[in-house]
Amino acid sequence: MKTNRFLWRTTLVATLSACIIPVASPAQAQKSGSLTGQFILEGDVPAVDEVENVKEPICAKRVPTDELVINKDNKGIANIFVFIPALKKPTVHPDLAKSKVKAVVLDQKNCQFLPHAQVMRTDQVLLVKSMDNCNHNTRPNPIKNNPDNFAVPANERTGLPWKVKVAENNPTQVKCDIHPWMTAYVLVLDHPYAAVTDKDGKFKIENLPAGELEFRYWHERAGYLIKVEKVVDGKPKFENTVKIAIEADKTTDLGIIKMKAEKFAKQN
Repeated sequence: MKTNRFLWRTTLVATLSACIIPVASPAQAQKSGSLTGQFILEGDVPAVDEVENVKEPICAKRVPTDELVINKDNKGIANIFVFIPALKKPTVHPDLAKSKVKAVVLDQKNCQFLPHAQVMRTDQVLLVKSMDNCNHNTRPNPIKNNPDNFAVPANERTGLPWKVKVAENNPTQVKCDIHPWMTAYVLVLDHPYAAVTDKDGKFKIENLPAGELEFRYWHERAGYLIKVEKVVDGKPKFENTVKIAIEADKTTDLGIIKMKAEKFAKQN
């Protein structure tokens, strides 16, 4: 009896061991890739305003608004937001579920916001600082989050926080009412899949989940850079996203994306 019981237990353990199939963790199972591209202006550069500063002697006499920044050497378009809209959010890789950096900085120098355009996530806080020897105020005006308006003292280096709770559909405008030419844009998302084009009009988004994803291109002068009209049930419907297939372990390069100059013409 002892021998038979021993053999039965041995057989049971071997059978259960054979049934255990290794399962990949979510981090191992999810394949990812990258997306790159470059936005180039096609045509003559539209007029860009410079504001005459008569209010702050410590700042430049003529201050660019930064509402349209074109590289004169290659016509690259800076400050275009490339992102997956919150409503189209894919599964986020476990390694990227939370932001490693808990704060992003919006600084002020020579009566200009720095940077002019940036991305933050809902688990981050925006710290508003200043290098100017004069007072500012900062007024973000979001759609879904609470608007705010707070004074920023001269040479504020600790940073005053603006906190958010939910993702926004589009970038939020930030203003200084003391110096009305001062404007910045902050895109609030609940995922990491976004970028802002650099001075050459280039962007890169890494660690995107493989598969077909929907992206939005947005610029403060032009709004949606992709806007396709379709007819659904006899009614016009506008699509402002583009579908892009992301390949696993590869970089999907969109190459040069040409944008007609009239899209960025000054609005009256």
